[in-house]
Amino acid sequence: MRNLREINFSLFKPDLDLNEFKFPIIIKPRFGSGSRDTLVISTKNQLKNILKNEKFKQEDFLIEEFIDGVEYGIDAAVMDGKFNHILLREKLITPIPYRQAIAYISTDKIPSVSEYMQEIIDKLNIDSALIHADIIITKDGKPFIIELATRPSGHYLSKFIEITTGINPTKEWINHSLNLPYSLKPKFRKNTIIRYFDFEGDWIEADFALLKDSLGIIEYECNISSTLTKVVDGASIMSRGYAIIEANSKEQCLINAQELISNFKRKINE
Repeated sequence: MRNLREINFSLFKPDLDLNEFKFPIIIKPRFGSGSRDTLVISTKNQLKNILKNEKFKQEDFLIEEFIDGVEYGIDAAVMDGKFNHILLREKLITPIPYRQAIAYISTDKIPSVSEYMQEIIDKLNIDSALIHADIIITKDGKPFIIELATRPSGHYLSKFIEITTGINPTKEWINHSLNLPYSLKPKFRKNTIIRYFDFEGDWIEADFALLKDSLGIIEYECNISSTLTKVVDGASIMSRGYAIIEANSKEQCLINAQELISNFKRKINE
């Protein structure tokens, strides 16, 4: 079986040989979630400055080559060692140096991704579990695994998955565990987007009641009540809320989501 992550990587350490790496690179915690302290480093001088920061000496960090391409989230289940696709979600990502998803767009199943995920499941000997994974499809069309966890997706995505596919994987897995009737097969795949509110500063929320029908807003939660900071990780965006939008195409989902964002108004300080 092929090596599923053919990149140069290392533990972050003070005596690291900077000549080992081709820039840009990614630095991220060895443990944790929510893209915490994940940074894209573009130059050797930037990395030297990072090496001086005490924060990066207090826990294990990884350095690895930056893989360019389109990033996706995967929701699936493994039953008796077999990969069962539920939903593929294309990500909209913050500009570098941070790598935080500000939106997910529902996407058709890509057979090569499912085949690749089956290789990973076989290599890791995963038997029965829900799985959440992040991958990149490189510019030459090859899938590259970022991470995988045997758990459901977070970040409000359970609602997004249910609206998009007609099933709630967590509920169905509980039924499976209790020997009750269950199904992990999607009933449909709608064109949807979940858009988080990624702006910073002082804002007044959009009039969701007014925009709901025209923009196809299926569900939303908005908690903007104070000055918003820059989006640098999951914790800095998740409490703000989200909107799930359905439209007749991926392109229209993107247009409607941007129209919603444009209806937030910046506060004018008196």
